[in-house]
Amino acid sequence: MFYIKKAGIEEFIEIYNKYMLVQFPQAELKKLEDFIKLLSDEKCGYRFYVAKNDDITVGYTLFYEGCDFIWIDYIAVLPQFYSGGFGRKIIKSFENTFNIVKGLYFEVEKPDEADINTIRRIKFYNSCGADKLDCNYFYPTADGALAMDLYFLPVNKDTALTKKDVLKDISEVFEKLHFMCPQKQEILEKIS
Repeated sequence: MFYIKKAGIEEFIEIYNKYMLVQFPQAELKKLEDFIKLLSDEKCGYRFYVAKNDDITVGYTLFYEGCDFIWIDYIAVLPQFYSGGFGRKIIKSFENTFNIVKGLYFEVEKPDEADINTIRRIKFYNSCGADKLDCNYFYPTADGALAMDLYFLPVNKDTALTKKDVLKDISEVFEKLHFMCPQKQEILEKIS
């Protein structure tokens, strides 16, 4: 049986050290202490969930639970379970678990023909029903900003997402998740 569930900081640290450091580019990772600070503050809305299949961890997700949206900060299947359909199951579980939100946001690397994985990820999100938003998006990093694309998967099919809604949601996420980034205001201005 497949399911997702909230997990604790100890399990997060294990996943971070064993998988995240190799599954995500360093420029896209927060410092371990920043993750711990976010996860320790229950009110901030940052969550760590693991995906289980027959009680075996097959993947994980870190996300921000906004008032009417979910911002997927990191999502991954463990390497030994690649191509098992678990990525799609994780997203479907989010749609079912958080079915009262307008939708799910995903930060996605720009397509790069030299890196087939960027193309593969874009096709994956599209196949799950997510569409690229028409906005100039940058991910705040320690060195400045990384150009990325922002995708949205509507959970409530009646959602009419406006550019103003997207900018409001991005501002909320920057305030909550990127508190450690001194240039976040300049990056927000580049986005809007």
